[in-house]
Amino acid sequence: YSLWYRETNEEVDEIDQETKRLQELKKRIEERKKAFALNKKSDVITLHQPAIEKQDISLNDIEVEKTTVCSEEPKTEAKKKESKCRTEFKVLGVDDFEKKAKVHRVLPHWLSHPHGVSTSLQNLTCSVESVSWLHSTLKSTLLNEGVEVLFPVQEEVIPFVLEQHRLPHPFWPHDICVSAPTGSGKTLAFVLPIVQILMNSVGHHVRALIVLPVQELATQVAKVFRKYCTNTGLKVALLSGATPLQQEQQVIVRNTESLGWVSVIDIIVCTAGRLVEHIQNTEGFSLKHLKFLVIDEADRIMDHIQNDWLYHMDRHIKLENDLMGGKVSGLNWNSLCGKKAPPHKLLLSATLSQDPEKLEQWGLFQPKLFSAAPVSQFEDDENHIRKYTTPTELSEQFVTCNPEEKPLVLYHFLAEQKWDKVLCFTNAAQSAHRLTVLLNLWGKGQLKVAELSAALNRNARDTVLKKFTQSEINVLIGTDALARGIDIQDCKYVISYDPPRNIKTYIHRVGRTGRAGRKGHAVTILLQNQVNLFKELIQSGGKAELPQKEIQPEVYEHLAHSYETAMRETKKLIHTEINSKVQKSIELKRGARSKLGKRKHGQIISDNGTV
Repeated sequence: YSLWYRETNEEVDEIDQETKRLQELKKRIEERKKAFALNKKSDVITLHQPAIEKQDISLNDIEVEKTTVCSEEPKTEAKKKESKCRTEFKVLGVDDFEKKAKVHRVLPHWLSHPHGVSTSLQNLTCSVESVSWLHSTLKSTLLNEGVEVLFPVQEEVIPFVLEQHRLPHPFWPHDICVSAPTGSGKTLAFVLPIVQILMNSVGHHVRALIVLPVQELATQVAKVFRKYCTNTGLKVALLSGATPLQQEQQVIVRNTESLGWVSVIDIIVCTAGRLVEHIQNTEGFSLKHLKFLVIDEADRIMDHIQNDWLYHMDRHIKLENDLMGGKVSGLNWNSLCGKKAPPHKLLLSATLSQDPEKLEQWGLFQPKLFSAAPVSQFEDDENHIRKYTTPTELSEQFVTCNPEEKPLVLYHFLAEQKWDKVLCFTNAAQSAHRLTVLLNLWGKGQLKVAELSAALNRNARDTVLKKFTQSEINVLIGTDALARGIDIQDCKYVISYDPPRNIKTYIHRVGRTGRAGRKGHAVTILLQNQVNLFKELIQSGGKAELPQKEIQPEVYEHLAHSYETAMRETKKLIHTEINSKVQKSIELKRGARSKLGKRKHGQIISDNGTV
């Protein structure tokens, strides 16, 4: 019976041979390991000799070895037959296959150790009347404006700036970078100390220059300066391109018989492009006595430096003072005593760059950072890079829908949930216009919707903003030109009809609401294929994942019929507008051609000697 379970002699021989081969293979593996341990650097490519003799080399005949040991011979025999067994080639560049050590980003000390600023605007304790470092004139103006307590960023930055300017000569003040949420009071954080330091200056010179990216923001900051310069003797000028260059020139400089060209302005608020125009074209315009240089919305100016204004300004100061407004090459007693201090630079933004290379172009002197953003504690997060923050009073959500449902979601918020004081963002001026037309036709007088984009001139934009403030308009639909620093009073809701292109745009969009301690609400409307990208965008800013707001299917069914009707009317109106514009364009071209023809005809008659 047991014979049935016994192998034949041939089978037993095959098993014995396989066992021996396995043992030999294990032995060779152990020898290779030992040889590899003894000589790690001997990296060779081995070609079997038979393959070379046959001139039939294949990939299977090539072996990459870590030793000089023959793969088919014991170690001692391999040394004797090495020249006969194989031909060896050195492997070059083997280090390229080793795993690279991860390089962590190392920030300068001033960036990695900022002065912390609270983001909470509730339960404020810094009373205007109680602070000792603020001038009585400014206190009175603040109280008249209804400002009884200072915000955290003002409480931290203002006394620091004032203290820096009390330092004796030849000590220079530390330049300052401020990164705080929109609506947290950054404007007053530089307006108040500049006014207090300059209010006792003798003579009129341009001592403070505030550079901003857009006209609307420059106008807003100039109004704040004029308000707090009341009863101080300081004069403020706005140079933004809103008025002709010649008119601005008459405001800032005057030619006198005894002194020649003199400045009649102490503080200039300007856009970067208009500043370059005055430097190049305005006779008598001088920044020799410049004491403050403020760059608001610094990251935007950093990305889009109009006409390379920083270079022109530095060159202008150097020609007058023989001093660059930038970084000091050598810091010693002679250089400090022999040179005038450069302008004290203050950079402010809600999304201030943490890139040292970008900040280097400003030539900051021993800078200090005031930041409201938290420091990440994760090693993989670019070595403790701070991210962006939004006000704690702001609630943020997102909604998902299909493309054809986006107008229904927006109309549901505006008409059915009665959202008032709403600012809606699109990614194009054309989209803003069409959406404005649709909502006005759809609402049938219940909604008061207006467009606010770059397609409108400045006067039209100012009129729209004024009507929105006075509640004559419920909804403003515009592009991201609105998202930078402009203070739209009492804006309660921000809706991103089109998702933002990057985290900075998102931060500035939602920052139009929830300002100065007031409650705000922000909603982003997304398509299904945009959700993951939006979540990644939010995470890139160091923010927690936003909650999703659900819209019931009954909402779409309820609004579908009225939406179709409004869409048909909208298409007709848009088509009429396009035809009207085309007709006007044709008439203008015909008029121009007819005038040109009359001129040529008149010239021919004149040449012939007849009238």
